[in-house]
Amino acid sequence: MKRPKLKKASKRMSCSKRFKIQKKVREHKRKVRKEAKKKGINRKPKRDISIPNNAPFKEDILREAEQRKQRREELKNQQKLERQKEVAKKRKLEEKKEKPDEKKQKVKKKPVVAKPKKPAVKNPTRSMCEQVNKVIEAADIILEVLDARDPLGSRCMQAEQAVLQSPNKKLLLVLNKIDLVPRDNLEKWLQFLNNQLPTVAFKCSTQVQERNLPGVGKKRGPNCIDISKGTLSYGAASLLKILRSLCSPQTETIKVGLIGFSNAGKSSLINTLKQYRVCNVGAVRGTTRIMQDVNIDGRIKIIDSPGLVVSPDNPPATLLMRSAFLSDEENHMDGVTKILKHCDKQQIMLRYNVPDYRNPLEFLDLLAHKRGLLKKKGLADLEAAAKFFLNDWMGAKLCYYTQPPASFTSHIDDKLTSAMKKAVNCKIIEEENRRNIKAVRNPTPSSSISFHYSQITNGILDVNEIKVEDQVLSDQEEEEEMEEEEDVNKDEKNEMPDAEEEKSESKEKTVKSVSFDKPAEAENDDYDFNADFN
Repeated sequence: MKRPKLKKASKRMSCSKRFKIQKKVREHKRKVRKEAKKKGINRKPKRDISIPNNAPFKEDILREAEQRKQRREELKNQQKLERQKEVAKKRKLEEKKEKPDEKKQKVKKKPVVAKPKKPAVKNPTRSMCEQVNKVIEAADIILEVLDARDPLGSRCMQAEQAVLQSPNKKLLLVLNKIDLVPRDNLEKWLQFLNNQLPTVAFKCSTQVQERNLPGVGKKRGPNCIDISKGTLSYGAASLLKILRSLCSPQTETIKVGLIGFSNAGKSSLINTLKQYRVCNVGAVRGTTRIMQDVNIDGRIKIIDSPGLVVSPDNPPATLLMRSAFLSDEENHMDGVTKILKHCDKQQIMLRYNVPDYRNPLEFLDLLAHKRGLLKKKGLADLEAAAKFFLNDWMGAKLCYYTQPPASFTSHIDDKLTSAMKKAVNCKIIEEENRRNIKAVRNPTPSSSISFHYSQITNGILDVNEIKVEDQVLSDQEEEEEMEEEEDVNKDEKNEMPDAEEEKSESKEKTVKSVSFDKPAEAENDDYDFNADFN
């Protein structure tokens, strides 16, 4: 037997329900129209009187009409300014007539009070140098953080010598960002650095546990910690193990100071060890400006410091890569040429996916078109492309590497090297470094760029070597003196005697009267749009 087909549901409804729906729809449309009327959306634009298309010389007529309109607007603005001047002069005359007695009375001289001088702007490089010296003096162990992409260029000879001068301080090297260089290159650099000072391989986590946030909603409690997803860190446990082994039972806590050039990863290293965001971290250079104490546990206290000050005697490429302050006024094109000069051309082409280029300008043109950095009419924005390229190289994402030098004369004596190795258990460091190198994921040499420049960087630790910006102070003093002179001149004008005032009034009377009559209106030669062209 065939099954009976199911009937479709009826669309019929009661009249009361239909009328109710219609009423709701009308109310909604009325509300929408009312809101649109307030905002002025549905207002009909005023209809302009247009010239018919069959009128002769239509373009000339429109051009003339627009010129007349501009002339009328200029004439209105001129008349408005003249009226304002006339009103201002009338007010001055009325004020003089209303207060004749006040002018005759001598005004007592007010004592000129010297304004307090504004505090002089402190040189940021000078303050950073002072902070670094304080960290070196206060710490028992100094960790110099190096960038694995250019370990020799991120070392500072002056800072290491200042630490090694005191016999009680220990100096260790931390090779950070080991995930941005090939594995073979990393092993060569570790062997090269370990011959001079004990070196620990390290890789910071990009995002660590954020600060305790207040409870929001029902699911979060008041002591909930917001954990953000980020990359894993390698070498944190091994570094803590080495630091704990250096703690003596006599001292309760040991102070560990971090030094290094800007963007080496000092603040990120502290956040990784603490597993908690206690230091500000950013891609901008010079984020850390003052020293900061952080308790890792009951026995270890780490002191964060600002970046080391780079000496201006360094080569241009070193200043570009290591300097903490890069002003926007500097020529970014020169920075791109300095970097491209020491890079392999084919690797740059593969990394940025651009065709062959002859010079840096052509490379920036190709890069701008590739990244969509264009100006009006499709012209390439070379300045924006140069900034993009430099930010890529100064950041912590680009994979490039340098080779250790074949011959290098160390500035550290063999006695100091052996003393540092005796103070630290080198076997533990070697085992932990092997474990971390195996665990970390390194790029291949083909996917990274070889940078053919590696030279130790000279820094400044003596505050007297930094040139003070005297020009800023002198400009401030001149501005303050000018303000004081203006105040004195105003007081002297107010204290003018009666005789001089009468003379000035008589002179004003003899001055020829200025006419403020309105200018004759221009002839109304507007085009008559109602003319008949038939």
